[in-house]
Parts: sequence; structure tokens; C-alpha cells
Amino acid sequence: MSKFQFIILTPSGSVDPSVAIAASRAGELGVLDLEYVHDEKMAIRALSRLKRYTKNPCGIKISGNDERLLNLLVPQLERPIETVILTPHVDSRRLAKLVELLHSLCLTVVLETTCIEQAVSGENLGVDGLIAKGNESGGWVGEETTFILLQRLLRCSSLPVWAQGGIGIHTAAACCAAGAAGVVLDTQCLLTCESPISESARAAVIRFDGSQSICLGEELGLSCRVYGRPGLKVIQELHRVTELLIQEQEKGKTWEEVLGEFRREVHARVGWGDPDRDLWLIGQDDFLGGSIRRRTPAVSELLVDLRNAIDNQIQVARTLKPFSEGSPLAVSHGTRYPIVQGPMTRVSDRAPFALKVAEGGGLPFVAFGVLRASEILPVVEETRLLLGERPWGVGMLGFIDPDLYQEQLSVIRAIRPPCLLIAGGRPDQANALEQEGIPTYLHVPSSGLLRIYIQDGARRFIFEGRECGGHVGPRSSFALWNSMVQVLLDSLSSVDADQYHVLFAGGIHDDLSSSMVAAVAAPLAERGVRVGVLIGTAYLFTEEAVETGAILRGFQEEAMRCEQTTLLESGPGHVSRCALTPFTETFKREKRRLCEEGKSVEEVRMGLEHLNLGRLRAAAKGVRRNERCGLDSQVPKYRMLSEDEQRRDGMYMIGQVAALHNRTFTIHDLHYNISVRGMDRLDRLRVDQPSLMETDSVKKPFAIAIIGMSCLMPRASNLLAYWENILNKVDAVREIPPDRWDWRLYYDPDQSVRDKIVSKWGGFLDPIPFDP
Repeated sequence: MSKFQFIILTPSGSVDPSVAIAASRAGELGVLDLEYVHDEKMAIRALSRLKRYTKNPCGIKISGNDERLLNLLVPQLERPIETVILTPHVDSRRLAKLVELLHSLCLTVVLETTCIEQAVSGENLGVDGLIAKGNESGGWVGEETTFILLQRLLRCSSLPVWAQGGIGIHTAAACCAAGAAGVVLDTQCLLTCESPISESARAAVIRFDGSQSICLGEELGLSCRVYGRPGLKVIQELHRVTELLIQEQEKGKTWEEVLGEFRREVHARVGWGDPDRDLWLIGQDDFLGGSIRRRTPAVSELLVDLRNAIDNQIQVARTLKPFSEGSPLAVSHGTRYPIVQGPMTRVSDRAPFALKVAEGGGLPFVAFGVLRASEILPVVEETRLLLGERPWGVGMLGFIDPDLYQEQLSVIRAIRPPCLLIAGGRPDQANALEQEGIPTYLHVPSSGLLRIYIQDGARRFIFEGRECGGHVGPRSSFALWNSMVQVLLDSLSSVDADQYHVLFAGGIHDDLSSSMVAAVAAPLAERGVRVGVLIGTAYLFTEEAVETGAILRGFQEEAMRCEQTTLLESGPGHVSRCALTPFTETFKREKRRLCEEGKSVEEVRMGLEHLNLGRLRAAAKGVRRNERCGLDSQVPKYRMLSEDEQRRDGMYMIGQVAALHNRTFTIHDLHYNISVRGMDRLDRLRVDQPSLMETDSVKKPFAIAIIGMSCLMPRASNLLAYWENILNKVDAVREIPPDRWDWRLYYDPDQSVRDKIVSKWGGFLDPIPFDP
């Protein structure tokens, strides 16, 4: 592949080219972001500064809808400007004309894309490259995360693709392993010394951990990710704008008009002033794993860190092959591969399915969900009988009703499964079971919680990104993994590193994705941490899932039709990812009705949770609880649903990887692709990773070691004399001696007099005697 390239954007809303200048001088592509320009004259001046202070290739980013600014800029687009990044929210005919115009000026055109449709359209219109801008990025985003969107674009496009969103010191290597052309940095550079943001903004940003990044406008189908600390007036204003626009659309305003108005409202507020007034476009990026928080590096230093990390992690991943057959985690689990089948409520509740996963070399989990002990016991007993000596596990929910939790726990203690997983669990819960000899994993949704869990003695973790199906956390896989790896590295000691067991989850399903995650996990594996992957959605496409009754064929067919997922939020922190089916519209209508009736947040949540009851069972098993059960002893507990009822009433929990599959495969093939082909793929990867600064115009600096120091200062011919003068408060400034020059010829105390000096004093070096 060609050189893995960094595109570095200036902060959105700040017309200051300093970051782009620094990046260009360092041999990368510095880009002046003019998408949110409020002052055209300032934009022209910024472009002039960019061209003046660097001779290396650089570029600009601009909205294709800003025709007036484009007309002003076109005459200025000359060397060293070589690249123009266009945003996707523009009519296809206009985009085609823009591409033709920019090509006539011999410029490279790169299209920022947030979905597969935009990428296909851009390639058809002749753009030269694509940016896969994931949901975790700052500004306008789509539904898919960088991890998923990058995989989709690399599969369907022959153009070079850069990844944007969630890029850090560890995930940059994943993009390189995937075969991306490079990555885009924006939020990551906010704390560099060249960054133009104010000290007050830096003080806020340095405390950022990704949780303060929120999306506005999701109800409109047009999301903008911004800094969203609670109580900010600008956020409240835009929430009101969104509500009004929804009402206007319901009264007859076209969807295009509504979206256009929302874009204008956002555009008018983007900036880096008071966060109560200005929208800060910040993604979930973790500032290169937090290392940037401890210093104020230059952009060039940041790029050196990234290049070194990519070189090291790719090499380590190739050498150790962390997800290969017989890896340290696989040995610990007693399985062939370091692959864990995630517990899926109403899906992984069949012993025959668990057996197929175990026979395929993975570690199967039976999901308890909210089942009573009487419902659980037959399943776990059958699983234990069928699997014999093969390892298996149980998945529990740590946040269910305490009485039900204790009831399920009694089954755990009676059965003593080889492994346990507690979603939403706590270290004290895990530690108690570990002491009883039951290895227990905990889901950890943030780096802050991970630090606490480590301090409290937990050692088995699952890092599951927002891409997964069912209940999801707030952070994308890239954003989460990058910060979690760094926290673990900071916490490790050489003594207990192998006690840590880490499972990466969220969007992993084949050789490409596993090789990417292997690059992320490489630093942990190098230190001795046992690493593996947890798979969920991919099992829904296996032939065995239908054969063993884990799901009905109708569920699998829905999964194969799925091109996009959606998030259903019943309340704060209660979010589920599902396929787009009739029920998702039912859910959204009911939520709007409850909100319009003035229900409290808790009342809305309870109403929607009640609506969700039995929906997943309807989708996976094709049955619903019989309303007459309990009233008539002859009526069965469940009733079968027709295929139409199953699709209409079912809630199809599924992850974003569903869009990457449209056919079935076996569990053996799934495991083999992830563990064998994924690691073999790293060996075949050809990476051109030149050292930073190796460009035609900028040479690589020499490595210099300072082994001694000396000085020659006024009244001090060496370091000792200089230090003694400092200690003794010696004033080395004196009247200019006659042997230098006659100050009386030049001195005049009146500053307004021309061709005169206003001082007759200075610090002068004493003559050094000649010593042959």
C-alpha cells in the first residue's frame, strides 16, 4: 500500500491555520477546516497564511453548499494547496460540478462520508478518496461507527479510505492493519501547543473523557456530535429548535426544509468561545490515550508518537498473533480459540447451541436474562450434561431485582459453571464468586470505572463498544478500546499481568475485524495480558443458530436483510440497538406520545420498558405470552406467532455488523476466520510506514546526545562563574566601554529623535585571553 498518511484538521469553527501549518511542515497533510466559516475575509487571510508558511502539500475542507465562499476561494487554490475535502450534504448534481471544477485545477478531491450511500455516490461522481467519518467523530455524523464504516468502505470501494473518529495511540494501528490510506485527526490536536483554542477551553477539554460528547438532532435523522456538559444554554436552545422543527414537519414542512434549517441553526453556533454560547464540535476521541494530558506537545511530536505506536503494534501483533489457536487466553479457558460467545437473551438459551459453539473451539455462554430459577435449571442441567468436560459459562445481569439476582445466584452456586459473566456487575460481586472458584468477567463501559475496578481487585474484563446488539454503552469500540488499553498499560506490573483476562467486543466478526483488534490489543499481549474476543451478532448468521432452535429462520432472514440498525432509548442509560423493523416505529411513536402527554422521565421509561416486554422472545422464538394464561388452566403459557406477527411485533436486537453479512456460514468457519485467517492476514499485510519527516523538503533529524555544557556570558566565561553571579546577584549590565564604541555619538534620551539609540548600557562579554 502507499504511505499511511495523516490528515490533520484545524479546529472546526476556528479560522486559524496553525495546526495545519505544523502538520504540513511535519510531512503530513495539514488541512484548514473552513466548513463553519462566519467571516469570509478571515478565511481568505487564513488560507494566505497557510500558503505562506508551508511549502509542503496541504489542503482545505469546505462545505459544498457554501457557493459564495467557494467562488472566493477558487482563485486562491494554488500550490501548496493540493487537496480539497468536501462535506457530503450537497445535491449530487452540484457535487459533480464541484468535482469537475476542482479536477480542472489539478486538485485532489476527497469526500467526507458518514454512510455507505454517500461513499458510493462520491465514487460514481469521480472523487479521488473517501473519509470514513464514524458516529464518534465531532460534527455531522451518521449511525455507523468508524470501526464498522471503515470495514464497509474498504469492502465496497476501490478508492483510498481514511478513518476519522475514535483515533488514538492504539486504534491508529487498527486502521493501518485494515488497509486504510490513513487517519484523520481533529479533536486529538486540541491540546497541542499550536492549537488556537483559549486557555479556558483547554481547561475544560483536558478533563474530557468522551462521556461529555453527545449527539444533537437524532430525532430528525441528522446527528451532530458536540460537547454537551449538562446545563449548557446552547444545547437547550438546540433541543427546543429540534422540537419546533419536528412540529413544523408534522404540519407540512418538507423533510429537506427541516434538515436544512437545522443545519443552519447549528452552523450559526459553532465556535470556541463560551461553551454556553458556542457549540464545540468534539468527538469521543481520548486524546491519544491520555498521554497528551500530561504535557503540551507540538503537532509534530504527536505524529511521532502515532507513527512509533503503529510500527510497534503491527510488529507485535504479527509476532504474537494474540487471537491465534492455543493463545494464553484460550489455554486459560480450556478452549481451542480465544473466542467467547456472548450471552444473548432469548437466543443463547439452548444447550444444543452451546454444544455447537464448544465443538467449534469457542467458549459458549447461556444467558439467564430475567428468568426464574425454575426456568433456568433445566437449561443449565442440559448444558452441563451435553458439554461434559468442555468448558462453558453463564451470563447474568447485575442490575436486576436483588431478590431475582440472589435466586439466580443460588443456581450458580449449585451448578458451579466453569465461567461466569455479569453484565452491569460490580467488583464485589465478581470477587465473591472468584473466591468460590468461579472465574467471573465484568463489563466495563468507561476508563474511569476500569481504574476503580482494578483498584477493587477485579481482573477479568469485557470492553464492549456501542456497535453491539441489544443493550449498549455510550462509547464506540474505537473510543472505548483506546482508553481502556492505556489504563491497563498504566496499571500493569510485570508480576500480575497474566492474571488479567480481557475480551474485546463490539463489531468483531471476521478476519479483517479480528486483525484490526489484534493490533489494538498487541501492547497488552506483549506485557503478558491474556486477550481474546467476545462475539454476539455474528452467531445469528450461523447455520447452527437455526438448526438448534436458538433463533427462528425468520430472525436470521431479518438479519440478512438488515442494512442499518437503530437505537431505541427508553430512558437515560437504557439504550438498545435493533434492526429497523415495524416495531422500531411503534416504539418511537409511543415514546413521542408519552413525552407529549408530559410524562416524567421515569414514567416514560417504565411505559417503554413495558412495551418492550416479550418483544425479543417474539423475534427470536416466534412466541408471545398468552394473555389468558392464568385465567384458564387449559390455556398454554405461550402462543405461536405467524411470520407476519413475528416481524411486526418482534424486537430484533442486532449489532451493526449485520450490514456486513447477507449469507449464512458455519460456526467453524466463523471461528476459523477470526482466529486463523485474521492472524494470517497480519503476515500478508504490506505496510509502507516511513519515518516521520522523511519528505523531499524535510530531512529526518539526527539523534544527538548532550554530554556536556558550557557558556560564555557577560562577566562569566564558564558555567561556574555564571552560577556564582546568579547566586551573588551580580549585575552584569554596565555602561558601554570606550574600547567598544563611543556611545556619546549615538545616545539620545529622547525616543523621538531619529537615528539615535536610547540606551548607553549593555551586557558585554569579557575578552578571553589567548592560551596557546
